[in-house]
Amino acid sequence: MMMQGLEFSRVENGLNEELRSLRKDKTELRRKLHDKLQDAVELESKLVPMRERIAELEEARKTDAEKMAKLEKRSTERETLLGKVEQDRDKASKELSETTAELAQVREENSRFKKKVDKLELEIAQFACKFPDLDLSEFSVYNEVVDGKIMPPT
Repeated sequence: MMMQGLEFSRVENGLNEELRSLRKDKTELRRKLHDKLQDAVELESKLVPMRERIAELEEARKTDAEKMAKLEKRSTERETLLGKVEQDRDKASKELSETTAELAQVREENSRFKKKVDKLELEIAQFACKFPDLDLSEFSVYNEVVDGKIMPPT
């Protein structure tokens, strides 16, 4: 019986030792859990401002995306308008070139007419010298025909 008592005492001591160890582990685990919870609270306190900042940034991103879409639309409209302006410019440039060519022709023709007028005036003057009594006022190149009658220039 003594053996059994010794055996029982050893088992009881072992169990007590294991119980103390488990209590110690329990205390250690509670302390670690408390530390982890404390860390979680600290992280959460850091996350809240970050989440708010993320929401602000997301809102800014949406606003910027809307602005970007508007700018892209305006850019497309301006490119279209620029294309039209370039077409109009090219057309006007072509018309100007044609008008310049026509003007050169008209100037050349005007020059020829001036030479003819000068020649005719010279002939009229020579004719007037040969026939001084003749009224040649109706034969001026500057006269105009109005209602079928020759009239001096106005």
